[in-house]
Amino acid sequence: MLLIEHTVETSALPSQVWKVWEDVENWSSWDCGLEFSTIDGPFQTGTRGRLKPKGGPLVQTELTKVEPMRMFTDEARLFGAKIVVSHSMARSGEKTAVTHRIEMKGPLAYLFAFLIGREMKKNLAREMLAMVKKAEKMK
Repeated sequence: MLLIEHTVETSALPSQVWKVWEDVENWSSWDCGLEFSTIDGPFQTGTRGRLKPKGGPLVQTELTKVEPMRMFTDEARLFGAKIVVSHSMARSGEKTAVTHRIEMKGPLAYLFAFLIGREMKKNLAREMLAMVKKAEKMK
């Protein structure tokens, strides 16, 4: 199993962060590891979509837990493994703490951790910074 987690603080309100999160079609504007992403319905538990990582195959995803203005979790199933990404936030005073947590689970998780885990870990802080900067500009 692989676990990667990173937290950033932002002046953006939770509603601003949420707008960036639920705009799945534009995740690639802040996630440098994506060519594109799509969603097949409303941003709610059970909705499916697709991600196309740069240099990787198209991946089917599902929103497995959505709590508006608070958190969501999406899962991608790979052969012999799954990637679970949890996105959460909490407001304290004038700041919002935003956390992304990536877990790879399953019998072949070690293989995917080796193949793609290092890039995910390397890029996570930069991607989150780009995401919160985008949120700070939202109305």
